[in-house]
Amino acid sequence: MIALYQSFSGAGRTAGLQAENKLLRSHNPVLEQEVSMIEQTLTHLIKIDKKLSDRLFNTTTTNKTKSSTLSKQQVLHAGIGDFQTIIDFLYVRSAQLMEKSIRKNAAFSSKLTVTKDQVLKMQNLPTLLPVENQQPNMLVSGFGERINPFHKGKYNHPGVDFAVARGSSVHASAPGTVIRTRRTSLQAGYGNYIVIDHGNGFVTRYAHLESIKVKKGQQVEKGMVVGTVGSSGGSVAPHLHYEVIRNGAHVDPAQYLLEGLTSDEYGALLERASEQNQSLD
Repeated sequence: MIALYQSFSGAGRTAGLQAENKLLRSHNPVLEQEVSMIEQTLTHLIKIDKKLSDRLFNTTTTNKTKSSTLSKQQVLHAGIGDFQTIIDFLYVRSAQLMEKSIRKNAAFSSKLTVTKDQVLKMQNLPTLLPVENQQPNMLVSGFGERINPFHKGKYNHPGVDFAVARGSSVHASAPGTVIRTRRTSLQAGYGNYIVIDHGNGFVTRYAHLESIKVKKGQQVEKGMVVGTVGSSGGSVAPHLHYEVIRNGAHVDPAQYLLEGLTSDEYGALLERASEQNQSLD
């Protein structure tokens, strides 16, 4: 009798465990997907947080917060006793994601509150690539210390060089007023060039042009054709030498050329601008 009871009770436990295992197998893929999605979302949110903080607040952020994670293997190998733990973990991580999203949205919305005057200033920033097609690989030499193409020594390159076919259109990178144009036959210096004042201390220069299509005092709109690419002045090949001057000092134009580029394209442009190479002027 005892042996028979043990036989039946053992069979009952086996059947119960089999049912539990079947239930776990059906739920594990769902749990695995939920964990993966939450972890990916949190990782993406952290990256976006860092990018926005660095760009908007001029700070370098570091992720010092260490939080527990749940791996795919942990979900796949979880037993019936761990099922509730996994559910609890998903609940906590979901709550963390929601809390972080709410806090960051509130922080950025408070920082990004701008006035009408500030909007106008932003609209006048030189953010448009001044060459046709607007491809990052056209930038062949960046701002700062570079090798001079004539005497081969190092010098401070005050702008960036875009390698573009002769005769290609040159566009104003922001709205403004033409404050200077110069045409010269001298094979030195900037050659034929244009200077545009965009207000708020920003000025741009477009040099080594083949032709100039605007005149001093003329109002120009962003994207307007102001000249064509050439190789006038001290230049070794057709290209556009482009400068941004802020409050009287030259700054890196690549830092402003955001418009029309994806994040990856902008990253590629910055990478090309940082390469130590020879300029074209």
